[in-house]
Amino acid sequence: MTDVQGTETDGEPGAGRCPVFDPHSPDLTPDRAYELYAELRATCPVSRGEQHGGYWALSRYADVRAAAMDNARFSSAGGVYVPAVSTHRFPPIDHDPPEHGRFRALIAPLTSPAAARRMEPAIQATVDGLVDRFIDAGRAELVEQLAVPLPLDVITQLYGLGPAQAEDIRGYSLEFLEHAAGEAGQDVIQRVCDYWIEVFAERRAHPGEDFISELLQLNDELHVPDEELANMMFILTYAGHDSTALGLGNALLYLAEHPETHAQLLEDESRIPLAIEEILRFETPLHWFPRVATEDVPVGDQLVRAGDRVMLLFGSANRDAEVFLDPDEVVLDRKPNRHLAFGAGIHSCPGMPLARAEMRIALSTVLRRLPGFHLDGEVERTSPLEGGGRHLGVRRLPVTW
Repeated sequence: MTDVQGTETDGEPGAGRCPVFDPHSPDLTPDRAYELYAELRATCPVSRGEQHGGYWALSRYADVRAAAMDNARFSSAGGVYVPAVSTHRFPPIDHDPPEHGRFRALIAPLTSPAAARRMEPAIQATVDGLVDRFIDAGRAELVEQLAVPLPLDVITQLYGLGPAQAEDIRGYSLEFLEHAAGEAGQDVIQRVCDYWIEVFAERRAHPGEDFISELLQLNDELHVPDEELANMMFILTYAGHDSTALGLGNALLYLAEHPETHAQLLEDESRIPLAIEEILRFETPLHWFPRVATEDVPVGDQLVRAGDRVMLLFGSANRDAEVFLDPDEVVLDRKPNRHLAFGAGIHSCPGMPLARAEMRIALSTVLRRLPGFHLDGEVERTSPLEGGGRHLGVRRLPVTW
């Protein structure tokens, strides 16, 4: 077998030739990623890579989910990037219990299903306003004109920020996307954290009815230092709008490529939530997250040693034929659908309810207001190195109707 860069690699003794997953390979395009995952599941479901300090890659659903659920033996304290991009730790995703629970309590007002329901009128208004801007033109680029600005607008409304601050946040995120796998990412993170500390000072002086004001009030009892709160705001904001934009972009791409499904979903809009879950499974926006073993753990036919880094390949797990019938096809009404696009266990995505609401409202609106929309030019997928090698999505989606 060969790795994605075309060099022969050896597996563990007795395992024969084994493909290698390298998150920073420039050859790891979306198509090649899924081909590699299939090879890994079939030949080396627990494979070893020596790049970036060394790691194990888990590709089968059962192993990925079991590790994600076992935060005692698979710690998240080693960080979400391989290799690390900063000395900063990003709460709550970089913390284990009991610290993890403290940070999740702080963000509960933002991430609860009730909070998402309260935001639905604002989400609908934002979607309608964005569509109003381009509907008369008869064509649009749906990533830049809808998938990106929608979650950014929603999250800045939650934070009580203005348009200029929203542009600041998007600019920082784009800069970090470009440099997440390099040393320049550390500088971006530090500048963003300094930015949030300034926002905290302004909001303490002039509190409002918004998430940041509520966060600071809740923190009066927990006494989390501003530097840690700023790290948390960095990861919440970056993940909260970019991962949603990736998921929405993937869903819009599928519908643009399959206009025959429009009538099916419009005939019964109650099918849209199941369709969203299936597209998230099929085109997982964030393909992997790392853990560190806290003790020797047998996984498959390998022994993961204490201190070893472990890569959980969520994108591969979501295509595992042991769990999903016809895994490489979109089955719009798939049920049950136990996908791992939002992770699993205590570190499952805290923004799930909000992301689902944004995607549901956006897709139902686009289907109704842009009937029969379809591709109108070249689609641009994410770079294999974007987001530290984790993102697989769409960056340009031209359509007409």
